[in-house]
Amino acid sequence: MLLAGQDLLLAIVVIAAGAVVQGVSGVGGGFIMVPFIAMIDMRLLPGAFIFSTLSLSSTMAWRERSSIDFANTLPMFITMLPGALLGAWLLTRVAPDHLGLIFGAMILLAVVITATGVHLPLNRLSSAMAGLIAGTMAASSAIGAPVVAVLYQRESGPRIRATLAYIYTVSSVLIVVALALSGRFAWQDAQAGLLLVPGFMLGYIFSRPLAMYFDHGATRYIVLGVSATAALFLITSSL
Repeated sequence: MLLAGQDLLLAIVVIAAGAVVQGVSGVGGGFIMVPFIAMIDMRLLPGAFIFSTLSLSSTMAWRERSSIDFANTLPMFITMLPGALLGAWLLTRVAPDHLGLIFGAMILLAVVITATGVHLPLNRLSSAMAGLIAGTMAASSAIGAPVVAVLYQRESGPRIRATLAYIYTVSSVLIVVALALSGRFAWQDAQAGLLLVPGFMLGYIFSRPLAMYFDHGATRYIVLGVSATAALFLITSSL
């Protein structure tokens, strides 16, 4: 078992905070969760963490399933599995003591993508490219959502929420499969992931009433700043 006692409680608190941030600011909760989970126990990334996110993404996708954009997601899923296999392979080439470098660098890249507000046209080609990159990033660092989110940032609220939740659900399954094939996901990772699920549920519940009290724009950049700082800490501590 990867988690027990104080570490388990701390991990649940971190995940709950990240899920609240997701609901309040619209920025991926992974920005908060991943660097701090890495500080608690690096072995939780990416397998156990990605497995645990299925609890939230599948619930949200089912709730708003009528708004899902199925047309542009198929090319993304086709390229996502090769990308995930590449990301999983990259993990096998990095010494455990240097994994913080991978996680930190990918988090910084995701922060830059989100902060710059890059806009890409939504079509089958861009969807396929996003799937390849997101799969590689997610399997190697547990953060791949920003690459996909830039494609849908100008869509309607229900379409964004439903489609991204659907993409996160399917991509999480593909990434877990890729990690298992490369020997980076085992039964103990699934057990640890199940222990993290209460954090997602608590964060989701509390984010809804809190959202009205925060300025989304200001919160967004505070989150990105905290995430970048944590990522830099991971990088320097791995050198």
